[in-house]
Amino acid sequence: MNEPHPSQTAKGSPLFEAIASQIEQDGPISVAKYIGLALGDADHGYYHKQDPFGADGDFTTAPEISGLFGEMCGLYLAHMADLCALGQPAILELGPGRGSLMADMRHVWSQIMPQLAKGPVHLVETSPTLRQRQKDRLAPADLYWHKDLDDLPATPIFGIANEFFDALPIDQAIWRDGQNGTAGSWRHRLVGLIDGRLGFVDGAPLSKAEIDIWHLASQPTPADGNIAEYCAMADAYVAKLATHIASYGGACLVIDYGRDGSIGDSLQAVANHQPVDVFHQPGDADLSHWVDFSALRRTATNCGARLVGPVTQGDFLQAIGIAQRTEAVTKLADAETRRGLYAAVDRLVSSQQMGSAFKVAMILPSGTGLPPALQLPMIKDQQHDRHGASQS
Repeated sequence: MNEPHPSQTAKGSPLFEAIASQIEQDGPISVAKYIGLALGDADHGYYHKQDPFGADGDFTTAPEISGLFGEMCGLYLAHMADLCALGQPAILELGPGRGSLMADMRHVWSQIMPQLAKGPVHLVETSPTLRQRQKDRLAPADLYWHKDLDDLPATPIFGIANEFFDALPIDQAIWRDGQNGTAGSWRHRLVGLIDGRLGFVDGAPLSKAEIDIWHLASQPTPADGNIAEYCAMADAYVAKLATHIASYGGACLVIDYGRDGSIGDSLQAVANHQPVDVFHQPGDADLSHWVDFSALRRTATNCGARLVGPVTQGDFLQAIGIAQRTEAVTKLADAETRRGLYAAVDRLVSSQQMGSAFKVAMILPSGTGLPPALQLPMIKDQQHDRHGASQS
């Protein structure tokens, strides 16, 4: 059996001490539990004690790179709302950050579709710091905050989830070959203490029910040490979204870096815009993972809706006209502003930056028609960090 590798980073932070104490008392914890504590602990969790976005944070999302990203997403959702003609809809954003994306979309709607601009805005956000940022940025919009999707209004919703699913806690399993004639098995990958530091350790084999839930029985024969991932929270969120859209109508864009499939270790950490060990000072680094769009698709279908796509973010933005919009915006700009805008748009669409790492999909009611820009083929996945830069 392969030996576990402990973290080589410093220990001693308050959250490390709390996690270590819990492990010493109750034994190793799941990867999902570790991520949940590192990001969401009420006192020391990453998202509860700081604003992680922008140059002063640890990563920069597409809406912070250029307002054109929000404009194009707003135009696309307005087009979908116009096609559906479902009366007064509600607006939804999962993980709205500083409110930049919603502000840019509402700006577009105020010009082309006042009905959307006047709709109530529902934000799924748990961070008190970010809720205040959103309130300041989106005033005087009719705002409602939610910790989950349990109490959405019984109306059509048009929503967006940009870099939301990648931050939800995932569980991991590791394949171990059999020894002395025994069969190999998928085992839970856990977080334990090794020489006083956090590290990965093997847990019990997955049950047959877990093998089915993770859809591992149909996978090719793995090699020793292969990693599989499963995000129960993503399934739960998509189930609620899909059930709502199947019942009341609407659409929800899902934009995230990801792939079709769950095999491979995609867990990563970022601090000060640089990759770090996933056990680097828990609570001081952002943790994220690649989204498994095939799992989201299965869940949406099982709940009476459908997920179309994904296509690459670069192809999506190009297909809905970001190049033409950029040209129009830069006509009256000075040379320095033009260079900055072209550089920002290149970062969004280039295959060497965010254009191929990030994917775009949409949850819709059941049917057969495909919306514009979501009929495009995906390109081969590469390994990227949260900024979208290729590591291959």
